[in-house]
Amino acid sequence: MSNLSITPSKLEIQISPGANYVQSYVIKNNSDQQVILNSSIESWIPQGSDGNVAYTNTNSDINFSLSNSDLKLGQNFIIGPNQSKQLVLKIQVTPELTSGDRYLTFFVNQSTNTSLSSNSTQLIKLGSHLLITVTKSEIPVTKLIINNFKTNTKFIDCFFSPLKFTGQVLNQSDYFDKIDKSITISKNDNEITKISIFPDNVLAHHSRNIRCLSNNLPVDCQLEKPLWPGFYQATIDKQTIGFVVMPYSIIIIFILFTVLAKVLIDIYKYRKL
Repeated sequence: MSNLSITPSKLEIQISPGANYVQSYVIKNNSDQQVILNSSIESWIPQGSDGNVAYTNTNSDINFSLSNSDLKLGQNFIIGPNQSKQLVLKIQVTPELTSGDRYLTFFVNQSTNTSLSSNSTQLIKLGSHLLITVTKSEIPVTKLIINNFKTNTKFIDCFFSPLKFTGQVLNQSDYFDKIDKSITISKNDNEITKISIFPDNVLAHHSRNIRCLSNNLPVDCQLEKPLWPGFYQATIDKQTIGFVVMPYSIIIIFILFTVLAKVLIDIYKYRKL
């Protein structure tokens, strides 16, 4: 089976009405078989709050073409084993185009007229997302707000119980923007630590569930242990929630040892009688 890669895997651009933009893509065939491919552009809309998309099967109001002298958009081309090919995508925005975002994917599709083995039943479809902001402004205004910020529990143990944060970032503007926020943890009005939120894109008039950042990767938002007992607060922007940390496990262990000791003492006293 063929193993393809496309670079870049995502393109985020801002373009003015009436302007053009050119982007070079490198398609690499990492397999030992030649592959026949073609290219296409498909529009999509966000679906849900986890970064999923739904393709709409509608034509875009932006014009796309390939600047390759020997190739047109949708035309078949061949990449040999362990070889690569450069595709130059031209993006043309008409002067009368209205401001706002367009979300599309530049696809490289394996043709049905392939020379691969007949044992391969699944055709490759490799895409690079296009997030295009059309605007006359140099810096489009965006508005991201926190929504439904909460914890999985209000009372946690100092050592064992995990504390996880969930919430959404809502984009109330016409343009996508990246999340640039953090969760501030404080105790007695003193900042203890900050947890960086992963810089996911939040698309126009849409929301995105928050994820946190660790080693440049998205992870669940949770507070590391151990914690000293007390009342804590977690804040994003102007939204604050409180939670209580208590040594529940130590208290339970102490109670169990106390009960066990009493039982043993009672048994000892009974035997002496």
